Amino acid sequence: MGTRESARSSSDRPGGRFSGVVYNYDARGVQRDTAGWEQSVSIPLLQPGMFGLMDQWDKYLEDFSCTGAWLPHRYEEDEHNCYTYTLSFINCVLSAEGRERLSKREFTERFVLPRTRLVSKYIVLYRAVEEHGFHVTDPPDQRTSPP
Repeated sequence: MGTRESARSSSDRPGGRFSGVVYNYDARGVQRDTAGWEQSVSIPLLQPGMFGLMDQWDKYLEDFSCTGAWLPHRYEEDEHNCYTYTLSFINCVLSAEGRERLSKREFTERFVLPRTRLVSKYIVLYRAVEEHGFHVTDPPDQRTSPP
């Protein structure tokens, strides 16, 4: 993970390029960036049938970000940081929906690690293609191939 974690607004719609706002928290407080996050990894938290909740999450995110908990002077690199901001927001939404909160460990294991493992595989593949090139062939015809 990078030095900042983000919770994305609903402008980051599935199936398209990111063109929204990334909320993030660092020593300057809550930042709302429209650029600079192009190489970050998105971790989807909503199931496909729940995309209607994105607008509601946007309002929660803005309200959550304006609380005194996320003022610049409260930032601590190890304990009150970007990860804390993101997980606290997610837990706020889960609580509002009457669902159980996630621990740091559970959030990391269920959402962050699977996505970073996938990204790692793509990076290895990208580097191999970059170094060796690639060749695309049609799959063998099953009817004419010997058993």
